[in-house]
Amino acid sequence: MSRLSEYRKVSGSYPIPTNSRAWQLYGAGLENLKLDTLPVPEPTDDELLVRVDAVGICASDWKMIAQGESHARMKGCDLRNHPTVPGHEVSLTAVKVGKKLARKYKVGQRFSVQAEIYLKGENIAYGYKMRGGDQQYQTIGPDIYANGYLLPVDKKMGYAQAALAEPWACVYHAYHGHRETHSVKAGGTAWFVGAGPLGLMHIEKGIRDGAATVVVSEMRADRLDKVRSSLAALAKEKGVNLITVNLAEQPIDTVLKKGSVDDIIVLAPVAPAAEAALEYLGKNAFFNMFAGFESRDKAWLRMNLNDMHYGGWTMIATSGSPIEALRRALDDAAKGRIDPNNSVACVGGLDAVSEGVHHTHQGTYPGRIVIYPQIEMPLTPVEKLTPDGRWTNDAEEALLEERLKF
Repeated sequence: MSRLSEYRKVSGSYPIPTNSRAWQLYGAGLENLKLDTLPVPEPTDDELLVRVDAVGICASDWKMIAQGESHARMKGCDLRNHPTVPGHEVSLTAVKVGKKLARKYKVGQRFSVQAEIYLKGENIAYGYKMRGGDQQYQTIGPDIYANGYLLPVDKKMGYAQAALAEPWACVYHAYHGHRETHSVKAGGTAWFVGAGPLGLMHIEKGIRDGAATVVVSEMRADRLDKVRSSLAALAKEKGVNLITVNLAEQPIDTVLKKGSVDDIIVLAPVAPAAEAALEYLGKNAFFNMFAGFESRDKAWLRMNLNDMHYGGWTMIATSGSPIEALRRALDDAAKGRIDPNNSVACVGGLDAVSEGVHHTHQGTYPGRIVIYPQIEMPLTPVEKLTPDGRWTNDAEEALLEERLKF
């Protein structure tokens, strides 16, 4: 039997270790994020012991780490004496089940976690006040499962797919007020301003939603290369005209006329770019502000309200996502309606978390960084691991088969 099969079964030659490594945050700043070795906890009767199979690194991880106790979700924390563990995009497997939970949960069952967790009206978000996924093993108690925040994952899904369902949920939520269809206009023109890690998910959704033309503009050639390598085949399959525009070399006017776009989705936190895009909105168009800005001072733009009035424009914005969106993302990924793997640009083992947070903040890679906590491996671009530069479940299986240690 293969290593990966044993790993998935949580039995036989893949035992639960005595110790677990965890990245613990002791204060504000990446220098206060330390990789510690801790005993693997024994679950109580009403707890699960779970193995962290994959964790995505999000830009919000860096923000929380950089701000520490001054972060809005960390108020009242004493990190020096009670460190937390970042990481809120996770794929988990139950490896021990407390006696009281034996009828509800089974060893080998897979899960993801809704990051927005409320306890007595307080947001104690997973990966913030509640210790998150940048570790190898942790216990899950009733604060999570009893309140519906522990979501089952189909065993057919890849580990990265399950972890990245969380940012996909944020993408889905961004369209809950975007047309009655919760999508870009079918048969219309959609312009995606920016093509970073979450931008890849938005662009995939736009293609799958049935836009006739999808325009993606960026200043970075590597990000546009990633769009094409990950999504050009899907666009061709769906009959979508996918146009990528490197704004460092080509003005947007060469592919779009002012007043011609049905949907503009702003994925780059650049206020002048968002302001300039307004002129391209067509009649009854939607302007969706997804990008979050570093500060209010950098988020101002001017617009003509008369243009909005007579154009019938709708302007919307969102932040985060509800649990219903994560359920949908997990379900759609399991059924092949979306593929979170398309956004993966770099993978690594647990040792690479701190470096991964740094590079996510710097925007080094043109997509998501995914960490596999049970292996040792430096950050590695997927182009070095796959022949076509795309991350897939087959690529993940090959990596784990090679790197898992017994």
